[in-house]
Amino acid sequence: MGQSVILFLDANIIIYRVEAVEPFNQHVLTALRALVEKYPDSGFAVSRLSLMECLVKPLRDQNTADMDRYRGFFSSTGLQIVEVSALVIETATILRARHGLRTPDAIQAASALSIKGPVTFLTGDRQFRKVPGLNVQLVA
Repeated sequence: MGQSVILFLDANIIIYRVEAVEPFNQHVLTALRALVEKYPDSGFAVSRLSLMECLVKPLRDQNTADMDRYRGFFSSTGLQIVEVSALVIETATILRARHGLRTPDAIQAASALSIKGPVTFLTGDRQFRKVPGLNVQLVA
């Protein structure tokens, strides 16, 4: 058995993957393959906020195919969805105040930090590197 790690996917990573946005989709696939090879017992997690972030554009554009793809992704077996709890909001408030993150980013980071055990936070956004204790892997 290898070490178990939770791979937390930021909303931009989900969008690149679900909408197959190139060249980012290939970068995401490469990063995920390497991490799963290194940590074969890894699991995946997302914030409940990501559902909102991912569905806004397809809803605005009335793109039911993308909406269905996102709903399928978020209902994947084994995907851990971190709820936006009082603790997550409290942590997000501190991160926003101390590190100047935008509110959604602070909630994403706080969601990842609320998970027990080792977490790797996959994102395309360098701002997350400011967050102490968050193991960020940039995918660009």
